[in-house]
Amino acid sequence: MEGKFIQRIVREAEKLLSRDFAVYAKGSEGDLVTDVDYLVERFLIEKIQAEYPDFAIISEEFNADTELSDNCFIIDPIDGTKNFANGLPLWGIQVACRKNGQTIASVISMPALKEFYFADESGGYLNGEKISVREAPILNAFYAVIGGDVIEAATRMQKYGATHRVFGSACVAFAFLAAGRMHGVSFRAENPWDFEPGLFLAKQAGAVVKSEPGFHAAAMNEEFLRILEDETRR
Repeated sequence: MEGKFIQRIVREAEKLLSRDFAVYAKGSEGDLVTDVDYLVERFLIEKIQAEYPDFAIISEEFNADTELSDNCFIIDPIDGTKNFANGLPLWGIQVACRKNGQTIASVISMPALKEFYFADESGGYLNGEKISVREAPILNAFYAVIGGDVIEAATRMQKYGATHRVFGSACVAFAFLAAGRMHGVSFRAENPWDFEPGLFLAKQAGAVVKSEPGFHAAAMNEEFLRILEDETRR
């Protein structure tokens, strides 16, 4: 039920997207937000409040201080705002639902790529087709490090031969892992809207994951997860 609901409201939110928007500085230097972030988030909040009034809402722009709870929705209206603002198609709307203390469904929509990802207890899906993580020799593996000292972490990873990729959006990295295009993601983050939808999608598509306060990773297998943790968590 919740899975179908978040798919529906994200599809509806896509219709609000526009290239006619203003860009504002937010918080720390270099952080941006657009009118579209606000518009999409307000729309999703209103839909959730109408359908699930007893669920908390954690969202980047308007409910960032809400604590994670057993029953809640988690919203990032546009993950990859800098990409969106500059016309680079690597960004997405992402929503997750937690029920009885467990994440049960998530959506990552990338309208510019015409890719719609969904995950629930039955697995991960891209445009309605089931997807799965793909294994590869570590020498041929692609991975992403997000947050922290990325250059230092990527330098430590060089000895394994794996190739670092930068997308400017965590949801893109996790979705590409779930779809078999990447092999690992290491993300140093505190806010659940940054990582929860993508981490759940990757897990349901077969990735092995590790999630602890401040550090969240997913990989094609246990060996690569251990390498990512050892070399990128510092």
